[in-house]
Amino acid sequence: MKKLFASVVLVIIAVVVIRGLLFGVEQPNVDALAPITWDEARAMESLAGAIRIPTISEGDGRPLNTDAFTAFHQYLATRYPRVFSELDVEVIAGHSLLLRWAGTGSQSPILFLAHQDVVPVIPGSESSWRYPPFAGTVADGFIWGRGALDDKGSLISILESAERLLSEGFVPARTIYLAFGHDEEIGGEGAKEIAAALAQRNERLGFLLDEGGFVTKGLMPGVEGRVALVGPAEKGYVSLKISAQGEGGHASMPPTHTALGRVAKAIARLEENPFPADLSFTRDTLQALGSKAPFIQRLVFANLWLLEPLAENMMSQIPAANAGIRTTTAATMMSASVKDNVLPLSATAVVNFRILPGDTVESVTAYVNRVIDDPQITVSPYSDFANNPSKVAPVDSGGYRVLSEVIRQRRPDTAVAPRLVVGATDARHFEAIADASYRFLGLEVGPEELAGMHGSNERVSVESFMDAVHIYYRLMQRAEEL
Repeated sequence: MKKLFASVVLVIIAVVVIRGLLFGVEQPNVDALAPITWDEARAMESLAGAIRIPTISEGDGRPLNTDAFTAFHQYLATRYPRVFSELDVEVIAGHSLLLRWAGTGSQSPILFLAHQDVVPVIPGSESSWRYPPFAGTVADGFIWGRGALDDKGSLISILESAERLLSEGFVPARTIYLAFGHDEEIGGEGAKEIAAALAQRNERLGFLLDEGGFVTKGLMPGVEGRVALVGPAEKGYVSLKISAQGEGGHASMPPTHTALGRVAKAIARLEENPFPADLSFTRDTLQALGSKAPFIQRLVFANLWLLEPLAENMMSQIPAANAGIRTTTAATMMSASVKDNVLPLSATAVVNFRILPGDTVESVTAYVNRVIDDPQITVSPYSDFANNPSKVAPVDSGGYRVLSEVIRQRRPDTAVAPRLVVGATDARHFEAIADASYRFLGLEVGPEELAGMHGSNERVSVESFMDAVHIYYRLMQRAEEL
């Protein structure tokens, strides 16, 4: 019996190791394309100038600085005269831009998406910036300022590419749309109206590319070198209000559970009972990386039939990894009594959920009610801002293949892998009219760049900015293949 048991164990170990060794798809070889001469100084100054115009989305009901957006449009038209004179230009929702580049063929059009607005600089943090946030400084091999990464780097890269192609007499084989929303940071009503306008014209997009994924370096645990993470999907979003009523009164004679205590107990239940995990998205990422992924990770994800509990437990301990495997729960706001010695008449908390594909706003709400299981707790929407996860675009499509090729032709040292986008992008507003939406911007992001997005010292390296310009240029050239 002992020999039989030992033999079974050895067979299982052999199977696990062999599956780990075979796990992963090696990246196909590509040849680097001949470099294109580009006026890099002018391109850098174009982005720097865009940063200097503070197209800020304040949110919280604060009015938009319309003068800034008007100035920004004028700046773009001056900087890219061919784009704004030869393409059909339309202003939608007051400040969003939709540009149509008519193609010669009958294929469904494609769309390159970016946004004009930026988040505010955190009050009091100005002194922590190496260079003033709206100075658009080019120094130390970087372009510095609010919007360099999110998302004027993308917008200017798109326009640089289009302007160059127009100067070369290029006419696309299929119609190309360029869409630049003005309020992505506060919900994206501009992009929503652009999508509605295209739907009203019965347009069907064959391919859409927005921000959301980056070229990472030093952000994938155990993976050396550059990895381009392309988002074939993004998580949904909903915030729910958790409420309870109380009788009020003096805090010297409290009931067993105050309204606030009951709400706190409900939140504790939610945190102690996370949504179920789905490791498929992480598995797809590691499989695409092939031998670049650490062997131990490949071994685990090749053998989820045996090691799934281990993988789930390990990933659940790392917030960035946990966000990719489940609908996340984050208690963010709470309010109750007006005074420390007064029992609250009511108490509320707000819990934010980022929804994994497969879940919905409705299923999340039902799960929350089921876990809390308290008839004295009311669960309701916190606001009208909510959306289901996006569709999952195929990674075996022509569009994904061409995008991967172009990325690697620009920088053959870069691996390409799909990865679920955990934040929200304007791409979600085009779900009804886009066959396949991807989220990727060819800018390199390391730990410092990641900290700068929505924080201090936002920056993009000159080298990676030019990479992004060349990637958009090649994609537009190959529009009929997308």
